[in-house]
Amino acid sequence: MLKENIPNNKTDISIVIINYNLAKEIDDCLNSFFEAVKDNISLSYEIIIVDNNSPDKDLHDVEKKFINDTIHFYYLEKNVGFGKGCNFGFSKAKGKYICFLNPDTLVKEDIFKPILLLFENDKSIGIIGPKQQVQSNRFDFSAGFYPNILFELFNLFGVGVFFEGFLMSSITRWRQNKRIEVGWILGAAIFIRAELFKQINGFDKDYFMFFEEVDLCRRVTRQGYKVLYCPEFAIHHIGSVSGKKDYTLYTIRTYSSKNIYFSKHYKGLEKFLIKSLLYAQLVSQIIIWSVLFPVNKNKSKQKLTAFIHLLKNKMKYEHRY
Repeated sequence: MLKENIPNNKTDISIVIINYNLAKEIDDCLNSFFEAVKDNISLSYEIIIVDNNSPDKDLHDVEKKFINDTIHFYYLEKNVGFGKGCNFGFSKAKGKYICFLNPDTLVKEDIFKPILLLFENDKSIGIIGPKQQVQSNRFDFSAGFYPNILFELFNLFGVGVFFEGFLMSSITRWRQNKRIEVGWILGAAIFIRAELFKQINGFDKDYFMFFEEVDLCRRVTRQGYKVLYCPEFAIHHIGSVSGKKDYTLYTIRTYSSKNIYFSKHYKGLEKFLIKSLLYAQLVSQIIIWSVLFPVNKNKSKQKLTAFIHLLKNKMKYEHRY
């Protein structure tokens, strides 16, 4: 049985949001949050917004609008990436629990109280993630399994993420939206115990963007904690509005981070096979996007630039991109 109350000896939860040119989305996100929790007078929270040196300075207007003791704005002098930005936000946090929340999310209901109650009543849970609703119900990208050879085989044709999303959606429907232990939670909305986040030294600084949440969840699991996907709790996730407009940058960052992840967490023959598949994917994607060039010249050109760069530079990310 769930305990009735959440201990309130300090701030219950710190919500950390990283901004890069998404002031309008943060405005909408904050408005949705306040509307969702307006009746939850027992919830003690703070909101920490970290700006990653956005070229536009619109976040200052949002700061002026939300003059509130529970909201704190910090402005970094350079774009340090998602993981480092979250680590900085955590360094300012006072909450017993941390929620890393994307700016392009809308909170439609109070999911915070039930999620914190889950943590309080099961000390084996390290991370919790809600369902991140998108337009299509056929795919569920809210959570997933550890990256493996099967998924990377599908990625030879660029469909591995859709296969995993379809598989997760099918499993949650079959289990009638019951909670599932998973390999990772999508970082757009991820809840974690503050003490645990500190214990494992937060997000790995080697990732600039992408796969840092997969890495985090894996390290949490190795500490003996569960990573729990709870589809009965939901937020609306608009989806990567600041990252996917530049297909070259998005692709380079994705593959370089994936390469870092496999280098850190796999050994021996499995590591050799998966990294060989990554290089095979670069070649196969060059062929695929060359064929698609007449259909979509702009996207194809960006994708080809990215995959050729990744081949030449051994999947390393350079900040000139």
